Amino acid sequence: MAEYIDHDEPIQYALGEPARRTGLGGLSMRATVVLAAGFGCFLLLQLSGMGTVGFVVVIPLTLVIMAVISFTIAGRSVAQYAQIIWQDYQRHHHGAHIYISGGQSRVPGGRRRLPGLLARTEAICGIDSAGQEFVVILDRPRREATVILDVTFTGQTAMTQGERNSMTADWSRWLAGLSLSGDIAQCVVVVATRPGSGSLVANEVRDIISDTAPEIAKRIMLEAAQVISLARPEVLGHIAITVKLDKDSLKDDSFLNQLGTRVPSWASSLQWAGMLAEPLSYEKLVARIHSFFNPATEADFEALAINGAGHDLSWADAGPSVAETFTDSYYHDGARSVSWEMREAPRSTFEDTLLQGLITPHDRVVRKRVALCYRPFEAGVGASRVEAEHRDAMVAANSSKKITSAKAEIRLEHTEAARRAQARGAQLGRFSLFVTATMDRHDDMARVIHDVEQLGAGASIRLQSMRHQQDVGFQITCGVGQVPWSKSSTSSMVTTAS
Repeated sequence: MAEYIDHDEPIQYALGEPARRTGLGGLSMRATVVLAAGFGCFLLLQLSGMGTVGFVVVIPLTLVIMAVISFTIAGRSVAQYAQIIWQDYQRHHHGAHIYISGGQSRVPGGRRRLPGLLARTEAICGIDSAGQEFVVILDRPRREATVILDVTFTGQTAMTQGERNSMTADWSRWLAGLSLSGDIAQCVVVVATRPGSGSLVANEVRDIISDTAPEIAKRIMLEAAQVISLARPEVLGHIAITVKLDKDSLKDDSFLNQLGTRVPSWASSLQWAGMLAEPLSYEKLVARIHSFFNPATEADFEALAINGAGHDLSWADAGPSVAETFTDSYYHDGARSVSWEMREAPRSTFEDTLLQGLITPHDRVVRKRVALCYRPFEAGVGASRVEAEHRDAMVAANSSKKITSAKAEIRLEHTEAARRAQARGAQLGRFSLFVTATMDRHDDMARVIHDVEQLGAGASIRLQSMRHQQDVGFQITCGVGQVPWSKSSTSSMVTTAS
């Protein structure tokens, strides 16, 4: 985590390496456990006079299992890839990859519910201690509540490097506070870009035009506003904070009062990190999520907001009318989206502007969302994990009589730096990043894929298409509290600890 720096020199940051444990002979801990279990079974068979079975069955089976769970391709083991492909095959076999909502569908009540991970969620409104309305996305079976903060980013304003360093340090302190609370499951920051309709600019111009102004001046102003705002990209952002609940507070919805006292402090402290945050209202949340699934409604929601009218759309009807999951893309209400996950984080150090090219509007990728997921460890758990990682790195670096590999030395340096940062008050967490690009039917999908992957490469991030789970990637980047790691039906991806 960064500290306050008084000078105006750019700071180099680092994420560290993915957490891992080394077992016997440099093997992974899982492979070591499988090897120990296989050796134990082999000994039992030998003692019982069935040595032939041990040689013919147990030893080959142990080696095969070790290879399946140890050999990795693009950050996933063979077993994880097999699980994903098998689940996708079952879904296509039963026709579950096609989603149709509405009165003639199989959705209970004929509603247009959100599909997939979001199907069982519900939205509840509350009033915080500052008197503002806030909305909570509730997942009752998992006992998780997600608060959404609407964010306006001010990072592009003119400022000195010292001010940027202080803002980055405040952001890291805000994340560290999530670890200290002990009940935060994850925090997801979503930055979305889309083409503007020009309605907001035109409405602002109409408000400032005087009634006594000449007709030609009014016409020039309106035409200028129309030209300036034509397809001008807009940036939307929100932060989703997911809190773990207990059974008692979930029964009588008393968690709303508990969250109501924490929401103002979460929002107010973000201003020091260059973000103007406020609780997102129920109507704005439904409009934003529905616009992700149905981009054609963006202009309609904007027009209603300008006129001060509500859209009367509920969370139970915020989903798409039709959606279909393909191997390499996700079709929804006339649009097609492609999602990526971070396969590899930046290996070297980087400055605070690393993600700027990826999150800012792009001329050829008009609609995209970048979701940065942070999963904090509790303070005590993080300290023990750091110490265990450091001991494991020391053993791996000193276990061989040969010259220590550079990779082992680098790992030892990273774990030592993590111990020092932990002693200074930093907290441990895991970062993951997801990207979704949405395009119209006439857009060239291959070109959009190339552009996004090049943007990721420019940020020193290797993006990998979420093949066979494009719908999951799309729903994760919506940023409403659903992440794949806690689900039994999704395979985990290697994440980075810092």
